Amino acid sequence: MERINNIPTLVSNDLPPAVRAFWDSAPSSFRVPAILTAIDCYCALGTRLRFKYTYDLDPHALLLQVIVVAEAASGKSFTRPIVKQLMRPLRLRDKEMKRIEQAYQELKKTASKNKQLPEEPITDVRCLQTITKAKLVKRADMFIRKYGEPLSFWFYNEELATMTESNKRAFADLRTMDRLAYDLGAEYGSDTLSDASYNADVDVLYCSLFCSTENALEEYMDKRSIEGGNCTRKVLTDLGDLMGEDAPQFRALTDEENKVIEVTVKHLMDITYADDGSLKPTVLVPMEWLDYHVRRWCQDQRQLVLKTGSRARNCFYKRASVSAARMTCLLYYLWGEKEEKRCARFYRFMASYILEGLLGRWGRRYEQMHKNEVGDDNVVKVSLYDQLPDQFSRDQLRELIVKLDLTTPERVFICKWKRAKLIYQVDGSKGVFSKNY
Repeated sequence: MERINNIPTLVSNDLPPAVRAFWDSAPSSFRVPAILTAIDCYCALGTRLRFKYTYDLDPHALLLQVIVVAEAASGKSFTRPIVKQLMRPLRLRDKEMKRIEQAYQELKKTASKNKQLPEEPITDVRCLQTITKAKLVKRADMFIRKYGEPLSFWFYNEELATMTESNKRAFADLRTMDRLAYDLGAEYGSDTLSDASYNADVDVLYCSLFCSTENALEEYMDKRSIEGGNCTRKVLTDLGDLMGEDAPQFRALTDEENKVIEVTVKHLMDITYADDGSLKPTVLVPMEWLDYHVRRWCQDQRQLVLKTGSRARNCFYKRASVSAARMTCLLYYLWGEKEEKRCARFYRFMASYILEGLLGRWGRRYEQMHKNEVGDDNVVKVSLYDQLPDQFSRDQLRELIVKLDLTTPERVFICKWKRAKLIYQVDGSKGVFSKNY
């Protein structure tokens, strides 16, 4: 598919050592998926990190929702060893919490009816593989009861299709939760009369990593999910067409790389939990320097929106920028809050990568929903602005709009292009305009 703008280049030196290790050890076609997997894990571990995004007043937590897409038996399992290595300390902690829960359940089974049981222990389990609404609400409420603040879950599923096959209702709950779990402070409430449910108003947060085939992704991201904005919250990484390719060969990490990763994971755990088991204060990472780069990239996207009239790009670029900024915050923190230039390059790369992935997967369907189908591909191959001559009239613009089957009237394009200084009206003429670029 032809792209309107090229994705900037990312090199190994733009990444901090704890992330660079996964880039260097992966084959070329798996480098970006490998670092996205690692960054997603680090963001889940860094649940106490916060930063101010230039367009929002409230601070952001580092919440990501990554989907790895590929055919069956094409190497999606590369995520497993990365997740096991990075999430091992948190999983060990979860096992201790689950043992406490199991001990209480066994006590309930063996206790006589007349014996008064102790209060149910308050545990905090953060790693999930399956989901139900009641279970998630209860787990999230445990954080509030124990610490008074929410923590982010880590939600990893190696085969997204298993969720659709095993529990259709849980799959519907997931699509609902996805919308709220992406943002800090978006509460979800449950209030039913059923004894089997758990009623509470909670702030559900999670970083998720799903591996999926094409068909499973289609079932997960249906028309309602695309229109409702679920797709814009995703970071999509596609392994591409690997037909006839040899199985991917990942290099084993060196002792030095393993040591750097171990130290990084321990540090992220240490800034979350105190020695006495309490929660440490949040860490506000100074990211004001990124504001200029975010606004500049978003301005470039708005220019493309004005030129193309693409509603999909207009919708998708905003959260693509948010997800990229959250990853950049993590990398900046791992760099020791320095290396702004490297982090800025990473932001531009990742924002463009996420946006192009969303447009390539769901751009055309989004345009169709808004009756803005403009061609046979996912996005406009040549923008409306670029198809016009250097000097054009309102009639010429109107004819081109009809030819491209756009619904936006020509007066709206003229108004927005003049405001963006893309065109100016020719002196002494009525309805004739000249392009500035």
